[in-house]
Amino acid sequence: MKTLNPKVRLPWLIAGSVLASNGAFAQLEEVVVTAQKRQESMQEVPIAVTAITGDAIAAQNITNIEGLNNSLPNVQMNHFSNSPDSAVFTIRGIGVNDADPYVGTTVSVVVDGVVVGVNTAALLSLFDIERIEILRGPQGTLFGANTTGGVVNVVTKQPTGEFGGELQATVGNYDRLDLNGAVNFPITDSLAGKVSVLHTENEGYFKNYRNGNNLGSVDLTSFRGYLKYDADNYDATLIGEYTLQRNGSQTNRNSADESIVLYVPGQTSLEPIYRRGQSAGLPDQNDKDSYSLTLTQNWSADSGDWVSITNYREYDHDLYSDDDATTLQLLQTHRQIDHQQFSQEIRDSFEIGDRFRMTAGAFYFQQEYQLDQEGVLDGFAPGLGQPQQQKQENWSASLFAQGYYDLTDSLTLQAGLRYSHEETEAFSLTSLTFSPDGGPASFKDPVIPGSVVTADGDESWDEVGYKVGVDYQFADSMMVYGYYAHGFKSGGFTGRIVVAADIGPFDPEYLDTIEVGYKADLFDDRVRTNLAVFYNEYEDMQVTQNITYPSGANSASVQNAGKAHSSGAELEVTAYATPDLVFNLAAAYLSSQYDEYDTEALDPVTGQLETVSFKGNPLMNAPRWSGNASVNYTLGLFGGETNFFAQVTHSAPKVSNYTNFPEERIGDITLVNAKISWRPESDRWGVGVYGRNLTDKEYIAQSLWGPPAFASVSLGAPREYGVDLTYNF
Repeated sequence: MKTLNPKVRLPWLIAGSVLASNGAFAQLEEVVVTAQKRQESMQEVPIAVTAITGDAIAAQNITNIEGLNNSLPNVQMNHFSNSPDSAVFTIRGIGVNDADPYVGTTVSVVVDGVVVGVNTAALLSLFDIERIEILRGPQGTLFGANTTGGVVNVVTKQPTGEFGGELQATVGNYDRLDLNGAVNFPITDSLAGKVSVLHTENEGYFKNYRNGNNLGSVDLTSFRGYLKYDADNYDATLIGEYTLQRNGSQTNRNSADESIVLYVPGQTSLEPIYRRGQSAGLPDQNDKDSYSLTLTQNWSADSGDWVSITNYREYDHDLYSDDDATTLQLLQTHRQIDHQQFSQEIRDSFEIGDRFRMTAGAFYFQQEYQLDQEGVLDGFAPGLGQPQQQKQENWSASLFAQGYYDLTDSLTLQAGLRYSHEETEAFSLTSLTFSPDGGPASFKDPVIPGSVVTADGDESWDEVGYKVGVDYQFADSMMVYGYYAHGFKSGGFTGRIVVAADIGPFDPEYLDTIEVGYKADLFDDRVRTNLAVFYNEYEDMQVTQNITYPSGANSASVQNAGKAHSSGAELEVTAYATPDLVFNLAAAYLSSQYDEYDTEALDPVTGQLETVSFKGNPLMNAPRWSGNASVNYTLGLFGGETNFFAQVTHSAPKVSNYTNFPEERIGDITLVNAKISWRPESDRWGVGVYGRNLTDKEYIAQSLWGPPAFASVSLGAPREYGVDLTYNF
């Protein structure tokens, strides 16, 4: 591994873009990742992976994983238009389009080896992070089901065993205040501890039509504690985490026109305006409490290097949502989610002879959730309401193995296999309520007799995922690879129903992928070029159809769409012109469409379900072109070091729903970010001035058009700027 020059600090770059000194030249440093559940150089991993350092995240003043959107090739990171805490992760056009837990995931978020089971808990706060690895393409053999799009692998900073720490404070517009800190401390020769704390708050950048007050406030505090025992061939790390959120409610905008039931003149439009309505009687509340406890054990034996990861995680969510986004009471919901999960993984990495390596193991996952949702539907019929409830329990168990055989010193064959068994039980209920006094609806109105619809079901699935590939190492700094992989997304049951039959079950989704790639460090390790070309083919692709009837009744149905395909290419380049000047470039191309998709959709004129075909429509959140470019310049100034950083990100137009209504077309998005920072020669502290979306572009991030009942959009953040201070001890 090349040695890092400690005087060079370029924290905002992707991992692998850190300078190492070699006389008069700058060199790329080797990056160690765990993308294949073992430590290895990123440039020797035969998949498309991008690693981002924790220093890069902190230096760009990003506190939420959504802040990385548009900065990675063929990766889209957003939230749902009507659910501010639910992740929309789409990689290479593979993603989901509903916030409720029953939908599952196609891009798994993994934190310190633990899968975050649902999208509603996946928009992680980012603090004290070692790195984030974005794995593009199916990762089913090592990471399991529901990774057909890829994996977001988050690795936090572990205890060092030496006393020390770091503090960071950020002050910005919209009353932003961040206070972050981490302290390492030894306890005994073999026991070390660490505590990390993050607090971020802001007043929000939306204004209420009713009174001009700010909406969309954030108030989040996270605590993370570590205990690490290390002796001889064994080490164990216990991580406990608690996150407390007391945010304001969602900030979607009502984008309806005159054809939509919830149209309100002067308050609804498709324009990206940071104003919306919030009714006087609805709490501005979005509370979430999440807890996690993880025990990771590593030990070496004659049989190999063993790893055990045990985790329990839960979160409670209480959200009041003014879905019509006007000052009138038309459509509102109160959502309460209680979710728990438990997982256990044990695996062994071993070698047989000089040429064969294998990782093999077993994985168990169990989760259950209950979602209680109460709705008021005065915009459709004064006094009408709709309570809904969904409960689901799921468990799965799998066995997996992935092996690597060196046919020659340069040519390696790999093959992986994973068998999974999964069982799910589901219950759904929906009913209607009516205000007893004839006034506006409330969340506690009595149920209309005979309106209750219930459904339940249980099902099990047995699936096999597999992968075969080959890679050839031309030299220490150049390789080509190729693989074929077959992955799947789990089957399940629909949570929100109006018709009992809509509960399902729906079948698993299957994805076959071919990927060919090239990785090279060229010109004395001063230029890094990574290229990947891929083709994806779907069978029984799952698509969630959200249906709001003219009466206001809200339902969903997960359909196996039939067939779809996508193909594309991704290029990442890092180049050092001088030891003080570095350029980064990422560009991606993506083509996608449904090949077969005949289903029932609500006709906006008649209000009836009719059979339609969406064949030929592009996949959701799949812009044809995307990319980013950045430049960094380091200059000795005022007795210290000054860093200048500028970045431009671009995403071409895309559609945000399978229906492809013109109103669901998102225009191109080009954003400019920059930062100037200074550190003295002692390197103990630093100060920086940052700006994000410097051109103050107003843009729509997600759009959902549901005629004739509703229309909703979420907006990207406006210009943000501020000052940060850091101190190391």
